[in-house]
Amino acid sequence: MLPTLPKNKVLSEITMNASEYITARKSQLKYYRDIALFSKIEGKGFVLYKKAGMTLSDMRLDYGSHPDVLYISQADKLRGLREAQKGFNAELENYIKSDNPAKVRETVVNVVEETLTEPRSGGLEGISETVDILVSDYVKEGDVIKNLIDMTHTDYSIILHSINVMAFALGFASYMRYSQDQIKELGLCALLHDVGKTKINQDLLAAPRKLTDEEFEQIKSHTTIGFRILAECKFVSRNIALTALEHHEKMDGSGYPQGKKKICEPARIVGLIDCYEALTTDERPYREAMAPFGTLDAVIGTEVNAGKYDRDLYVEFVKSLGSMAIPADLGMGADGREGAFQVGA
Repeated sequence: MLPTLPKNKVLSEITMNASEYITARKSQLKYYRDIALFSKIEGKGFVLYKKAGMTLSDMRLDYGSHPDVLYISQADKLRGLREAQKGFNAELENYIKSDNPAKVRETVVNVVEETLTEPRSGGLEGISETVDILVSDYVKEGDVIKNLIDMTHTDYSIILHSINVMAFALGFASYMRYSQDQIKELGLCALLHDVGKTKINQDLLAAPRKLTDEEFEQIKSHTTIGFRILAECKFVSRNIALTALEHHEKMDGSGYPQGKKKICEPARIVGLIDCYEALTTDERPYREAMAPFGTLDAVIGTEVNAGKYDRDLYVEFVKSLGSMAIPADLGMGADGREGAFQVGA
């Protein structure tokens, strides 16, 4: 029989208004130490279930012996996210050290998903530690970033796309021998470039059809929405917010939202990687994935030649893919034969 906590020591009636409580996310429960948890009892309302300063036991979590739904104070929402981020990041370090790539990726997905569920100042900054861990351990474990990239998933989402773009960006920055601070900045720029899409109608993002002009304008607004969200955060670099705003701009002025030609370098890099990842991912609601070489040669290379993307960054990005051994057919023609890759051919 599973142990239970004595009611007279744990449960106590409280008088706070019901509107001051929110449902605790189950994925965060085991990380809560300084967050009080409450249960809802018929006839009594909300009562204290776990006081701050202690955790639920692993057994209680594993066997689901706690109430199916627990609550936290609205005032503790941000603090709860920070505790969860800290817990996920501790696990991430351990999984990297124990060479468990599946768990590394799962943990990164979890911490990003928790952070982007409701992106806001105070919570978004917490993702910096996740990127710090990946950046510091990339030097020691070269396969960490490569193993993060998943181009064959079937549950495509903003979260997975953002992680893929970040992984390619970190690989690119490492190949270019950027400083640790520069690698971290580019990683954050890439990871948060689409944060504005969390505020866009998700059905619209997944629509398996051509969008109307009005619908496409709504999609395009994710750039300005993301900029406003990130501009309120306390990141050291302004480029993180600028990348969210500018990653769909083009060097010939044909992009959006402002049609500008002068684009910050992180946005130029992320815009290029964003396009590559989006086109080569297996699962998109409106099309099948393109072969990596075909994407580089026929689509992105063509746009480079048209002056839309930075030519020098494009060439280095192609080289960085080769250094990461991604994709496997880089340098092969559509028929599988070896062929020289040329820009401007």
